[in-house]
Amino acid sequence: MNLDLSNEIALVTGASRGIGQGIALALGQAGAKVYGTATTSGGADRITQFLSEHGIKGEGKVVDVADSDSINALVASLGKKEMPSILVNNAGIARDALLMRMRDDDWNQVINTNLTGVYRLSKACLRAMMKARHGR
Repeated sequence: MNLDLSNEIALVTGASRGIGQGIALALGQAGAKVYGTATTSGGADRITQFLSEHGIKGEGKVVDVADSDSINALVASLGKKEMPSILVNNAGIARDALLMRMRDDDWNQVINTNLTGVYRLSKACLRAMMKARHGR
């Protein structure tokens, strides 16, 4: 099946390695312009380099999905013309421990990244998708 995403802009969180990098690659190979996110500028630079090496339009961006100010800055940097029509909330962390040994801070970091981050980023992108009557 040939998927043509040449008119799409994709935002993939956690795209510096693993599943996120694979998703960014697949979307880019299907023609989408891809913005991949990492939590550091070094990670964002590696995403940009990876996309370029594979002939994919796009770049890496820095965002902490657990921080609403960071999400707002990302959305502002994309501007209205670059708002994604495809959002992949892939970023996540694990703080594995026995429940009795897990600290409240570890629990809160997992919830803020893996759940609240999805909510905030989806909400930030949804308005533009609804206005365009297009998005996934």
